[in-house]
Amino acid sequence: MQKDSKNIKKAVSLTNYLVSLPRTSYLLTFIFLIGIIFGILANIGTYSNLDLLILGMLDGIFIITLPALLSASTVKLLLRKMEFKKIVATTLIGEFIYAVSYLVSIHLNFLNPAYSQWITFIGSSFVFVLWYYVARIIFAVRWKAFIFSVFQLIFHAFFLMSSRIIFFEGTTFNVLFKFYLSAFLLLTAFYLFFRVINAPMKRLFGVSSMDAFSMFMAQWLYQKKDIESAFIEVGETCKTLLSMIIFDRGTDKKIFLTPYVHFGPFGNLGGSEFSYLLSKALYDKYSAQTFVFHGTVTHDLNPSSSSEIKKIISACESCMSDYQPKNVKVAYQQGKYKECFADNLILGDNSFISLSRAPKVTEDINFGLGLTLISIAEKNCKSASIVDQHNSETGEVTSFEPGSIIGYNYMQAVSNSFSSKIKSNSLSIGFSEVYSSCDMIGKSGIKIALFSSSPKYLLVLIDSNGISPEFRKIIVDELESLGKKHKEDWKIGVFTTDTHFNNSIKGVTNPLRFDKSVLEDIKTASIEALYDMKPSKVFFCNKWFEIDVLGPKQSIELVSTVNSIIAVAKVSAPIIIFGAVLAIIWILSKL
Repeated sequence: MQKDSKNIKKAVSLTNYLVSLPRTSYLLTFIFLIGIIFGILANIGTYSNLDLLILGMLDGIFIITLPALLSASTVKLLLRKMEFKKIVATTLIGEFIYAVSYLVSIHLNFLNPAYSQWITFIGSSFVFVLWYYVARIIFAVRWKAFIFSVFQLIFHAFFLMSSRIIFFEGTTFNVLFKFYLSAFLLLTAFYLFFRVINAPMKRLFGVSSMDAFSMFMAQWLYQKKDIESAFIEVGETCKTLLSMIIFDRGTDKKIFLTPYVHFGPFGNLGGSEFSYLLSKALYDKYSAQTFVFHGTVTHDLNPSSSSEIKKIISACESCMSDYQPKNVKVAYQQGKYKECFADNLILGDNSFISLSRAPKVTEDINFGLGLTLISIAEKNCKSASIVDQHNSETGEVTSFEPGSIIGYNYMQAVSNSFSSKIKSNSLSIGFSEVYSSCDMIGKSGIKIALFSSSPKYLLVLIDSNGISPEFRKIIVDELESLGKKHKEDWKIGVFTTDTHFNNSIKGVTNPLRFDKSVLEDIKTASIEALYDMKPSKVFFCNKWFEIDVLGPKQSIELVSTVNSIIAVAKVSAPIIIFGAVLAIIWILSKL
């Protein structure tokens, strides 16, 4: 398990290279600044004093900035729907490479004019390749990617040759031929490089690494779901569990729903939005406010597509066909073992048990271990629903597996939650719901349930991708204090859905951190739940159903494949690129 965790961390660390872009106005300012700085540095020794500043600045804008702006404008005309900021960012990177290669070329000219020209051709080639692959992968275009590369190169070559700041031997046609010959040679080298690293991903998903990355970027940038076709292709059918607890208060119904599937992988793919979509679907169908919990599952059980939600709803309908609510008593007991604890809400002869290790990391629990925990619980009750509170995100990427020490501790905690006789009360429940403006909370918002156990159990469910242990503690402390002000002894349970809707390939963990407005919303909603207390009947249903998921084999293979691609790329990229540069120099020297 430790080795798998390290592999996952290694693969996830790639997302650190994905950055948010500054404003377009800032990017355009940098484009002008690079041109100005280049012009001044390139003309040291040619001009001096005020002439160096003014004439150098004009040279730089003419040679660097103008062709960059023409390139960006041309791409925008051809891709009107593309965000201009992304185009300008690509232009800025290309302009920087041009500026550096031109400067090196100018200052090498006194050594050997041939070296000077080679540097210019090679630098331009790298920008050509940059434009091609950015357009191909990020902008998600094919033939236009080649057109963009050709146009931006001719713009820069034209302005450079017009300035005469670098001397080129031969006719204009011959010089342009060398520019494009160098570019095509380097593009061919990169093509060979991608051929080498594409094979593992092609074998696993049926798509090349470049196509897969392009589809991931399309989801991140444009919320497209093209990658789901690959998930469906390699996915597998599994049989998993649905737990449905219905609280019937006469005038309304509330549902605790735990589908044992994972709400991932990210964005709007697979089951990432299910915490909200399931809640909405059941409200539309049964007019019942629904709490959707995080089951004891890992990414192995990510639905292969968002359409798999229909199978969960079908399982809910199957449960409802047996709907017969009963009057029950409620009791609360917490079982502990070392750092693990299990909050056990005993509802008649059934139990709703939630797990945590807070403030230590509380991460995904393997489904096999989850079934073992259910089996342990059901030695003491008729049926059990076991959920992961997922309420202590420390940044550690891991999961808890069968046979692990933590898994054993959870087993003991669940067993201990039935260890003594406790007071039972007639069941009354209060509910409340609030939709937060915090962008770290999903569309299901914050839901509160207060149970008439001794002590009363206040359940706070936040539709977020985990929560920091610090903020969880603040919530618990504040709510305990709030309860005392109302002469209430509350035991607090803070849950998150672990929704991956707010996640992206850049941000694979987004825990909710301290937010004063969120805290105030929770406190207000808790008081509303207190005044909403009503007697309730209960219906409990566990149902097995089939669903298509990515699967454990594919999850492990995906991480392994990404890591193997990284390893191969580290070796092959320098060799192929260095070889291509030598080939360009050799061929140019013969022309």
